[in-house]
Amino acid sequence: METPITIRRKNLERMPIGVSAVVSCDATKIDLLTFDLKLNELHIDFVSKASTRQVTPLFDFMNATRVVVFTETWGYLVNGSYNGMIGDLVRGAADLTGTVIFITKPRLKILEYLSYPSTATVMFVFRQPSLSYQNNLFVLPFKPNVWFCIFGVIVLMMVIISVNAQWENIKMDDINTIYMKPKPSAGDIAMMIIGAVTQQGTYTELKGTLGRVVMFLMFLLFLFLYTSYSANIVALLQSSSNEIKTLTDLLNSKMELGVEDTPYNRYFFSTATEPIRKAIYEKKIAPRGSKPKFMSLDEGVKKLQKKPFAFNMFVGGGYRLVERFFLEHEKCGLQEIQYIQENIPWLTCKKSSPFKEIYKIGLTRNHEHGLNDRVNRMIYAKKPPCIAHGGLFDSVNMTDFYPALLMLIYGTILAVALMFIEILHFHRCRGKQYSK
Repeated sequence: METPITIRRKNLERMPIGVSAVVSCDATKIDLLTFDLKLNELHIDFVSKASTRQVTPLFDFMNATRVVVFTETWGYLVNGSYNGMIGDLVRGAADLTGTVIFITKPRLKILEYLSYPSTATVMFVFRQPSLSYQNNLFVLPFKPNVWFCIFGVIVLMMVIISVNAQWENIKMDDINTIYMKPKPSAGDIAMMIIGAVTQQGTYTELKGTLGRVVMFLMFLLFLFLYTSYSANIVALLQSSSNEIKTLTDLLNSKMELGVEDTPYNRYFFSTATEPIRKAIYEKKIAPRGSKPKFMSLDEGVKKLQKKPFAFNMFVGGGYRLVERFFLEHEKCGLQEIQYIQENIPWLTCKKSSPFKEIYKIGLTRNHEHGLNDRVNRMIYAKKPPCIAHGGLFDSVNMTDFYPALLMLIYGTILAVALMFIEILHFHRCRGKQYSK
């Protein structure tokens, strides 16, 4: 039986093969040439550090010599030709990529996608915002049906108190009592109900036994409602929202967005054509007249820790900084949303490479033997587990009681306006009296 050509040719007799890798600093170049990995610099060029280590066993399998070519970007069309890592492959300076790359339709014509050595990818990561960030807490304690029932009870109590007040007036007339007749007006009854609802009391009271029983039951009823409402508010203040699940939710949220400053992020965000993704870039990332919100991984993770903020980052490196900066309770509630559609990064070679089948076999062997997994565990970080949920009691901030503050402001404005109307009405009536 004839031996397959990919097996016969796996011994390349130390033939030099170029590997193009994307790096951003000289320290990474030294690392990729010597494999002198510094643990305190794992968050710098971590993609290239991992990918190059996952490619290197392939050269032992082929008995070839690795020649590393460094570049600053992955490779994009500029004036009809590719730059960066893809440009190195097109020009023949390299035959294999030492940094994983995303799949795009134009790249399929010139690249052969070999394998994806890691599942780590690029995602929007954010902490679940507080419930008040997305909702008005003051309407959440009760369901709509309960609110309708409460309003119905208020109307019923107004009717009962009005009937009872009229009955007391009739009874006092019959017995010729020396006490003053209550004769509460509709406004007095309304203020009595408001006082009961807010547990503030009222200056209006009913004199008869029946009236006192009605008032007692009314205050008792609203005491229970007030207690339930307050307890729910306290619980909701410490709750987080889970309503942000899609890119549409992210676009419509109040949350600020940021993106890790990498060439591929700048390319994919600025060239997005899908309506939601394009709107995210134009409204949240790079709104007209303001500086685009591209930032370093370190800066983005720190903002992610301190405020409601969604950061698009390569999670394998970003989570390492999360483990470094975040407190244990802050690691809880981290959510992910995918922005880049084809977000699995692949190792590639030239479409016309004579060694592409050997590459595929060798990279598959790397995966089967656990070499890829070893590098992934060493360089990439996984999403940190939540082991201290509820470990800290969050203080109330302005967002939490903003609706109540807004109601206070509107109420104050209305009260001042009514005061001026009453003053004008008083002077007008007084002027009419003098004119007579």
